[in-house]
Amino acid sequence: MLRQTFDTTNSALVTQNALAEDLNVLALLDWDHLPYELSQPGCGYRMSLLRGEDSDQALGILRHSENAPDILIVDEDFFGSPEAAADICMQIRRAQPDACIIAIESEMWEGESVLAELGLCNETLPANATKRQILEKLRALN
Repeated sequence: MLRQTFDTTNSALVTQNALAEDLNVLALLDWDHLPYELSQPGCGYRMSLLRGEDSDQALGILRHSENAPDILIVDEDFFGSPEAAADICMQIRRAQPDACIIAIESEMWEGESVLAELGLCNETLPANATKRQILEKLRALN
């Protein structure tokens, strides 16, 4: 039994998840919307979807973003070709060397990843990656 009193006037409530910070994830994918499975609250990350942008617009958005993404999911076909995606990822690496990049292989070159060959990504997923595979990869990185 506790027999000592404590002064709690300068105390602060700390919740269980107070120290855990959500990772900021930016997906460069040609999806119409962000699926519910990838945007659930309390999953350890906040995901945003950037779609239908050209490379200059995408880089501008990244440069002017208040919260730099911790993880980028890049479809190698998003900018028209894997080589264009590689160029963008090189520029992102220069600006944000600690960002984790997950590459989704090109549909044209399935089984090969230009980003992986150039050492520009941390992880790869197949061209036909499912939402579940993406979710599992994010959980593994978190």
